[in-house]
Amino acid sequence: MQENNIPVVPIVLALFAIVGLVLLIGMTAFIGFLISRAVKRRSYDTERGRQMQDTARSNGFAFQAEAKLEALPFFSGFELFEGSPVGIENLITGRSGREEIAVFDLVYRNVGGSYGGGTTTSRQTMAAVVSDHLDLPQFQLRPEGSIERVLNAVSRVDIDFAERPDFSRKFLLYGNDETAIRRLFDAAKFDFFEKNPALCVVGSRNTIILYSPRSVAHPGQIGQYVSFATHLCELFGR
Repeated sequence: MQENNIPVVPIVLALFAIVGLVLLIGMTAFIGFLISRAVKRRSYDTERGRQMQDTARSNGFAFQAEAKLEALPFFSGFELFEGSPVGIENLITGRSGREEIAVFDLVYRNVGGSYGGGTTTSRQTMAAVVSDHLDLPQFQLRPEGSIERVLNAVSRVDIDFAERPDFSRKFLLYGNDETAIRRLFDAAKFDFFEKNPALCVVGSRNTIILYSPRSVAHPGQIGQYVSFATHLCELFGR
C-alpha cells in the first residue's frame, strides 16, 4: 500500500502567510490607535467644554471655548517649563473683589516638540490672578522631580533656604533676582507650600499663576483653583 505524502511545504507557507497577515493587522491597528490618540489630543474636547461653560455660568464668569495666547496679555511674559504654549481652551474669566481671575486649559507642545510639528500635544489647567496688590519679582516654583534635579545639576538655579530644609528639598525655586525672591518668601509661604507640595507657581509683577503640572482639572475643581489663586494673591500681596 502506498503511503500518502503530506504536502509540508504548502502548509508551512500557508502558516507563514497567516502569521504575516495577523502581524500586519496588529501593526495596522496599533498605528491607527496612535494616530487616533494623537488626533484626539490635538482636538478640542466638546464635552469638557460644555462642562466648563456650565461651571463658568454657575459662578457668574465669562466663558470662551478657544482663544489665542494674546487673549491673556500677561501670559506673554512667562516661560512655561513644560514646553511651548500653542493656544488656550475653556477660558473662564471674571473678578473676585478687585482681582481679575482667569482659569484656562493651556495647550502646549511638550519639551522637544515644535509648533506645527510632532505629535506630543498636552494640556494643563492653570489659574491666574492679576491684582494691584501684587508687586512680584519674576520667579518660578515647582515640585522638585527628576527633570528639575537634572536642570539644577546643570545650571545651579535652585534657591534653597537653610532654615527650611523640607521646603528646599521639595521645591525648585528660581528667578532672575535671587535677593528679591529671598525677601519675598517667609514662614507663611513656606508653610503653605509644604502643605501643598504638588503646586507650581509662577509670579511676575502684578500677576501670579498656579497649576498642577501636566494635569487637567475636573470642572468640579475649578472653584478650588480660584480659591487657591485668590489665597496666593493674599499671601504674596503687599
